[in-house]
Amino acid sequence: MSLEEHLERIRSRTVPPNEESAKFQIIAPILESLGWSPSDGSEFLLEYPVGGKRGGRVDIALRSIARGQSRLLALIEAKAPGSDLSQHVGQVLGYAFHEGVDVCVLTTGLEWQLFLPRESGEPMQRRFAVLDLLNDPAEQVAEDLRAFLTKEALTKGRAEKKAKSVLKARLDADRLQSEIPKIWDRMLRGPDEELVELVGSRVYEKLNLRPHRDQVIAALGGGPVPMALETPAQQTPEVSGPKPSNEGRPSRRSKVPPTSIVLWGVPYQVARHKDVLCQVVDCLYERHANDNFDRILELRGRQKPYAALTPDGMHAHHRVKSSRYFLDAHGSAADLRRRAELFLATFGYDKSDLEVLFE
Repeated sequence: MSLEEHLERIRSRTVPPNEESAKFQIIAPILESLGWSPSDGSEFLLEYPVGGKRGGRVDIALRSIARGQSRLLALIEAKAPGSDLSQHVGQVLGYAFHEGVDVCVLTTGLEWQLFLPRESGEPMQRRFAVLDLLNDPAEQVAEDLRAFLTKEALTKGRAEKKAKSVLKARLDADRLQSEIPKIWDRMLRGPDEELVELVGSRVYEKLNLRPHRDQVIAALGGGPVPMALETPAQQTPEVSGPKPSNEGRPSRRSKVPPTSIVLWGVPYQVARHKDVLCQVVDCLYERHANDNFDRILELRGRQKPYAALTPDGMHAHHRVKSSRYFLDAHGSAADLRRRAELFLATFGYDKSDLEVLFE
């Protein structure tokens, strides 16, 4: 009988009443479908002593014998259907670690929990798979059982290798599940300048309105959006004669993200104001990597340097190419533009060498 047929048969039958019934009606037949013979007392071991003098016995131990040498590959501890398997994790992991096996299993026959006993971390951080024979898709259950518990996969080490890959992916996903909401919350409360800039540009695209920075921050924080009234001081009186120069003043385009820059006559695509600074310094590095590039470490604002050898303390950072230098890429559009011009001047270039283009 194939593994899939065993699984369908298990689903059609009544739940075994106790541990012994589960062991012989469900667990042993499944293991037999995976290449283990319950009648082989040399590789399929029942009530196997584990854990040394102060240990106990595990329900099933799977062992390989090759060239006169034997090695335990997996331990399987059975419990009655409906049991809370979490109460037995520490014990079976301790036994498995003591015996040096690759994989250990806690199962009621209907629920299978698979662990890597020699991995670091808390017991539940070493669990790489949970299989529900009654509710999970039968094809997926069969695929996982074959990947982790067949005689060939365990003997050749493929089961442990895949289990480690699955465990890492699960732990990474768990960490992202935990940390992404925290990062997002910090971005909202910060607020994060890149987020404010991005939201402002999206609002402009949808509504043809250019929100003030304080308006975006208020909306992101869930508060009322203040009106942005133009004060008399902000109004530009109409006067005759030539218009005053805007050099050195923040551009109205500071609320709209740039689309490209032209540096030394060469165009580069950008998407954000921080990209202007990053692209400029990347290009400077390509030209001056061997020309005392450490001079960028001397440039600083009122509170902290504009570049460093580590990103520590930088709210938003950019690594210059594949070098050891990091840029502080946090700031307003005008600040980032002035910073880019300062970096250019440090290497003897004029700010006219840089042109920032919008749409």
